[in-house]
Amino acid sequence: MMLLKQMKYFVSIVENNSFTEAAEKYFVSQSAISQQIKSLEMELGVELILRGNRSFTLTSAGEYFYRQSLIILDEIDRICNKTKLLSSNEENILKIGYLKKYGGYELQKAIANFTSKYKKIDLHIISGTHEELYEKLKTNSVDLVLNDQRRAFS
Repeated sequence: MMLLKQMKYFVSIVENNSFTEAAEKYFVSQSAISQQIKSLEMELGVELILRGNRSFTLTSAGEYFYRQSLIILDEIDRICNKTKLLSSNEENILKIGYLKKYGGYELQKAIANFTSKYKKIDLHIISGTHEELYEKLKTNSVDLVLNDQRRAFS
């Protein structure tokens, strides 16, 4: 768990180009954040940051760790959000709109595949004209529109 917090601190330091601003973001002292980064470097056995007078640069290991940390932290956020969604008592609904004149087999097959794979998600399917679907998308009445153009041509 400490590595995750250290990773967040490290990313914040790099993004803000400042230990102080990163510390303020997480409501900890600048000294505490510095100690956490030193601890992280000791745990990894590599130097991530080359410190200078009121400035720093990343080592090549630090650059790599930063890029990978962004990916990992994003994935952790996605996992946490999906977990919360699945555990909530709210209905999980996906609202899809499609063009009235389209009644192709591909749509029916995709809907059947989706509902068999994601049993906890209810699909609400509506059809409409280009303009109706655009308005429903604008007002969040649908989550996704399957259409052959963005809006009616002027």
